[in-house]
Amino acid sequence: MLRLLWQELKFRRNAIIGWGVGLCFFPLVYISIYPQFAEEMQSLADLDIYQAMGVKIGTLEDWIGSTIILFVPLLASIYALINGTGTLAGEEEDGRLEMIVTLPLPRWQVLIAKALALSAALFLILFFVALVSGGVFLAIESQLETDLRAGDLVMGLLSAYPLPLAAGMISLFLAAFCASRRSAALIATTLLIAGYFGSNLAGMVSSLEPLKPLFLFSYLDTSGNALTEGQQTGDWLILLAVGLVSLGLAVFFFQRRNLTVGAWPWQRASVPE
Repeated sequence: MLRLLWQELKFRRNAIIGWGVGLCFFPLVYISIYPQFAEEMQSLADLDIYQAMGVKIGTLEDWIGSTIILFVPLLASIYALINGTGTLAGEEEDGRLEMIVTLPLPRWQVLIAKALALSAALFLILFFVALVSGGVFLAIESQLETDLRAGDLVMGLLSAYPLPLAAGMISLFLAAFCASRRSAALIATTLLIAGYFGSNLAGMVSSLEPLKPLFLFSYLDTSGNALTEGQQTGDWLILLAVGLVSLGLAVFFFQRRNLTVGAWPWQRASVPE
């Protein structure tokens, strides 16, 4: 299992580097421009479009929370979606998964190795972006009047890790459950988009407020408090529980999946007459 885990990590090496470097765009741009546009940003804080997107720009902490703490985990979740659905359903369509399950390992160990590799990849991406964010903040700290420290920014971004982790485990479950990668990716994309916009709209429309707990992004704090106090423990536990339950369901359905057939779990292969 350890050898398979190492191979899975090597397989994701280029994605870790590419996504890590690409996501550094956010701290390099959004943090570095704040000193020049701080006053203009405060005058735009009440625009409805920003509220619908969950963006708050009244203070430096809110600005960083609404850009770095929101969009970096969001895009990391997109990577988790792509990788999670491609790991099982995609490999099955490419013909690789049938060869992998011939290894002298039970199926559940194969899936756990892939889940651990995806989890590690997500953490490394966030860790790299967090370090760059702290470095950019140190470069402009002398131009700011704030109690925020670079370490707060690093820990604030790392504390958002359970969100993309939950998205990745949901994607693995859908890849094991759905008949094809296209179906798994479609459902996972729908859940991610609904989770993002649904959480924001539920906070703005009182009639939608009872639905807010159903959306993943309801458990990600993107206000300035996320930098000074970290994410809420209850939100962490809920996202971790979602990830663990999704992983358990992925193992359950992967154990029973009829490979290369492209069937839903309730379908059974029939012998031709």
